[in-house]
Amino acid sequence: MPSKISLILNDFVALFFPNICIGCKGPLPNGMKHICPTCQYELPKTNNYKQEVPHIYQKLAGSIPFNHMLAYLHFQKKGIVQHILHELKYNHKEDVGVMMGRWYGHDLLLGGFATEFDFIIPVPLHPSKQRKRGYNQSEAFANGLSEVLKTDVYIGLKRVTANETQTRKSRAERLDNVEAIFEVINASEVQEKRVLLVDDVITTGATLLACGNVLIAAGVKELSFGVLASTY
Repeated sequence: MPSKISLILNDFVALFFPNICIGCKGPLPNGMKHICPTCQYELPKTNNYKQEVPHIYQKLAGSIPFNHMLAYLHFQKKGIVQHILHELKYNHKEDVGVMMGRWYGHDLLLGGFATEFDFIIPVPLHPSKQRKRGYNQSEAFANGLSEVLKTDVYIGLKRVTANETQTRKSRAERLDNVEAIFEVINASEVQEKRVLLVDDVITTGATLLACGNVLIAAGVKELSFGVLASTY
């Protein structure tokens, strides 16, 4: 346990250099990381592990056979979820993704998903982008889910082409942009497996569809999707 002196020093440092909440920008209480209790309570959860949320489900409905479409949070511009994703992707806060995965994992346990999947597979980054960032944000989220659900993360996909950014593209352009850029590393490892494919955010669903199609072609038994956030 930390000594009394170290606790006093930590409090003194926190007085002048406080840890700041991603959401409200206020100082975090001792022992809290990244998000204060109030902002955690007010996270815009979809709760679609309990019941289907049409606008999330319909992003992929009819385009690919899948079992579950799971999204933890609603994304809105300039809202807390945008701040979370920005910290995760651009400010080297890999542990934010792990923390979010743990939180969502507990919700999924309550929803009866404890034994629903054989593998959690994160959407891969191109190796050059992962080297630059230092980690894969989708894998960080997957690792948090894995800790709670006790389901192994399996690096089963690779990105073979560094595609252009998706940010300002239409749905059709996004689909074209990700066509044929993913490959299954070892098809025999995913055959007849129930796979949860994980990404940080779903907008049009183009990336998840591209990954999902190659997993289905490789022979997965059931395909489900899980994301940290879904746009409206």
